[in-house]
Amino acid sequence: MLFKRIIEGKSVLNEAKDSRSPDKCSRRKSECVGCGEHSTILEEMLKMGIVLWAGVTFGAHVAPYPLNLILSTDISHPPPMYDFPFPSAQMLKRIPPVTAAHTNKSINFSKLSIAMLERLEENLDIAGIKPVPGSAAQGLAIQGYPSVNAMKYEKSSMTITKASQNLVWTRCTRYGLANDECASFISTLNLRETEYGSECAQLERFTCRTNKMSSRYRTFDGSCNNPVKSSWGQALTGYKRLLHPRYSDGIEEPRRALSHKELPSARLVSTVLADNLDVPNSKNTIALPVWSQFIFHDLVHTPVRRTIHTDEAIRCCDDSGYNLSPRYVHPSCMPISVPDQDPFYKDKYVTCMDYTRSVTTFRGDCTFGAAEQMNQATHFMDGSHIYGSNSRHAAALREMTGGLLKTSLIENEELLPLATNPTEKCLVDNKSSACFSSGDIRANMHPWLTSLHSLWVREHNRVARTLESLNPGWNSDKLYHEARRIVVAELQHITYKHWIPALTGKEFDAMFDSYDVGYNSDIDPTITNSFATAGFHFVNSLLDQDIQVVDENNNVTAYRLKNSYFKPELVAEKKGLENILRGMVNQKSQKLDFNYDDDLRHHWLGGLDVMAVDIQRGRDHGLPGYAHYRALCGLPLPTTFAQLTDVISQEVVDKLSELYEHPSDIDLVVGMMAEYHLDGSLLGPTALCFFKEQLWRTRNGDRYFYTHTSEAGSFSKKQLTELRRTSLARLLCDNTDISSVQKNVFQPPSESNRMVSCEEIKRVNLAAWQDPSQQPDILTRTTKWIKNKVGSVGNSTK
Repeated sequence: MLFKRIIEGKSVLNEAKDSRSPDKCSRRKSECVGCGEHSTILEEMLKMGIVLWAGVTFGAHVAPYPLNLILSTDISHPPPMYDFPFPSAQMLKRIPPVTAAHTNKSINFSKLSIAMLERLEENLDIAGIKPVPGSAAQGLAIQGYPSVNAMKYEKSSMTITKASQNLVWTRCTRYGLANDECASFISTLNLRETEYGSECAQLERFTCRTNKMSSRYRTFDGSCNNPVKSSWGQALTGYKRLLHPRYSDGIEEPRRALSHKELPSARLVSTVLADNLDVPNSKNTIALPVWSQFIFHDLVHTPVRRTIHTDEAIRCCDDSGYNLSPRYVHPSCMPISVPDQDPFYKDKYVTCMDYTRSVTTFRGDCTFGAAEQMNQATHFMDGSHIYGSNSRHAAALREMTGGLLKTSLIENEELLPLATNPTEKCLVDNKSSACFSSGDIRANMHPWLTSLHSLWVREHNRVARTLESLNPGWNSDKLYHEARRIVVAELQHITYKHWIPALTGKEFDAMFDSYDVGYNSDIDPTITNSFATAGFHFVNSLLDQDIQVVDENNNVTAYRLKNSYFKPELVAEKKGLENILRGMVNQKSQKLDFNYDDDLRHHWLGGLDVMAVDIQRGRDHGLPGYAHYRALCGLPLPTTFAQLTDVISQEVVDKLSELYEHPSDIDLVVGMMAEYHLDGSLLGPTALCFFKEQLWRTRNGDRYFYTHTSEAGSFSKKQLTELRRTSLARLLCDNTDISSVQKNVFQPPSESNRMVSCEEIKRVNLAAWQDPSQQPDILTRTTKWIKNKVGSVGNSTK
């Protein structure tokens, strides 16, 4: 049993390695997940229902593993389970006790260090060292724009992180303790006796009122979903980890190579591995990657840092693409170095690509220790990117009548409401340019995404208006919340019943066999850092550089993606929304490989490399290398590059060996993208493993997930039957002038996926939500049925 192995102190990762020798496992593409008789560590966890994170408090300390694995507590998430590095008993005897006086002294030192940043930040402001309007640096800042509360927690967590670094230097290093082990030792120290203890408790350890727990409607910020752990899934909390972070100093400094040297430039890795070949995928439309990105934004929003004292966006390279003078470099900068012989930039003399570090938050167990990045979205699939991730934002997006969401009328079309500050939310140069407001600032990232957001706002308003006609006695609040329930259920259904099979080649339930346990309050739905940082990068390989717009006469016009980042004017044109959506479900996506269009390799958000940024973010977040994650998912832990050929082509392995010193140095996102795809799937074994693990918890750890029964927010059997008719094709029919479309819009039209009239596509009958008091009596219903039946017979042709 996994419990027994961990409690006995055995290394689970080493066991995984030993039990799967390469000679016993097939190296063929179709069998690259390892031997059939071996289950992965994550699958064992799912089968036994193990809670990924648990902890026990003893005074000012939090118990390390394995004790916190087997005892219950009110603390949500201490360090990771699988490879938790902790000092030996002999080493612990050498380290002197750490008291509250020591921790508070470190906090005071940290506060002084942060206070000294004020002068630097004021000088940066005076010197104009901030993103230039319309630049890639501004695009990056918009994409990761942090809320006021996010920056409040960032300042507190930065203080604790720097105090943790000070504790490592003063309490561990001099005694010869390794950085990772020291960070784990520091993570047993509680914040309770510091000035930040109450603030962390307010975020992580509050108890919800009974009326919230029994509400049929989920909260906007994701709190109060779990009946015991009120903060599980809440916005502004940290991601969780499947593996212990690998910061070079144990606390915050970016990951380095196994040899302690710097890892190769993220831009160099991208240019060596990636290319710009046009390789369309005949089996998928652009709707698949766009929906993938849409769902990703529902689950994940990693904000980027702003200046602590002046609240300005941070710039890490100068306007010409050179490195900034050292006196202008903010400590939150982590720029990507561009090699001298870069194939695109060598003649432009660019040496620096912007990257600002991610916002951090309190550790879930309210301790000192390694930095944990923040999820500004809720951790649930709950439409937070449509409705907002807090009640204030949600209220700002609402009309106060009819349960409707706000919209704007442009060219006689109902679109998202216009932003009041377009030059701050979009890469536009004047306040009259089109820029929209939504539950997520990334709705303007490109026209495909803006169109999907607009479609869902229309769907909410369509549902609200229909509910009002069915239930004239319902007030605006009732209409809004019921429409939101239905919309979120539709979104969940499309994702789990249509998108997952299109992505993985399998139905969700088939991937798990008998793992469906319904709602389980012991399951933590929190998004893992590895899933958030690397899991969805495949989207960028599938996108095309051309946005094909198709009118009602099937005339096609192409616009470049690089000219459309955070510039959604295409949507604001007459029939723009309908034409973009029609193009999206007809245009073929690119194949999933290392071929990225130049609009993503060189021009992402105005001048970045999307793959290099994702690689850099993984290092910023301290993610261990790909090798350790593949071992977690059941593949052998490689010690040589030759051992990677079980799931990666020899050609790519040769390139990896040129870039990296050791297989353990390979970045997670690189290794996942390099893997062979499983049969019928767009994903390789490690990526599929991530999706299985995360999406299982996303469903079974969400009390309000639409399929769960006997919960406060559950739907009736009749309503569930109707919700299962939902499809993205039907949404297009109901909310645009599109009159015919293929039933599976994630695949192009074909003989097996014909274009059909909207009348042939199932629709949700919202009469299932009519109050019994509003329903007509049986005589009226029978008369109406007879009239319809007679009418249909009379109109039939022989």
